Amino acid sequence: MFGKTKELNELDTMELSPDDFFGDEEAAEESSRMERLAERVAQVEGQINSQFTSMAAYAQIAQEQVELARSEASTAVNRSERRLVELIERERNDRIQATGSVDGTDAAWASPEVDARLTALESAVAEIRVGLSECLARQKALADAITALFEPTAAPAAGAETLPPPKPDVATEPQMGEGPIAGLSLG
Repeated sequence: MFGKTKELNELDTMELSPDDFFGDEEAAEESSRMERLAERVAQVEGQINSQFTSMAAYAQIAQEQVELARSEASTAVNRSERRLVELIERERNDRIQATGSVDGTDAAWASPEVDARLTALESAVAEIRVGLSECLARQKALADAITALFEPTAAPAAGAETLPPPKPDVATEPQMGEGPIAGLSLG
């Protein structure tokens, strides 16, 4: 109006659609999705790194525990060996004092105390042997009886008769707490 001429712009001559004005929404969504994916990958990497660090720490602790257990086992073995040597030395010294000889061969085995101990030990072993053989016989009879229970009922074969378990004789059978293995202990 006041002497200025209107210049034509390229934008004035072009028609703009709403899609051109707002931009490519699909590309923006894809870009946003890629950014979220990158953030999630970074979080997962952080979690993996922290788990790796934790596992490395646990492995180190486990290694230290293994070394501690080995050390304790070695100490226990050494302590047991020392104790065994001490006991052997004590027994040797007791025999030397009892017999008065260093080698302990002649007088030590002839003493009545050692002879009585050996006799008692032999009788205890014999009683244990008898008890174990009786137990074995009873176990065999029980196994035969159980086998016979589960076999089909048929006529017994010749020579396949199961013997009954031994019956205790009240007059000669020891009562509870008595007998061949009474008073013996493993401790």
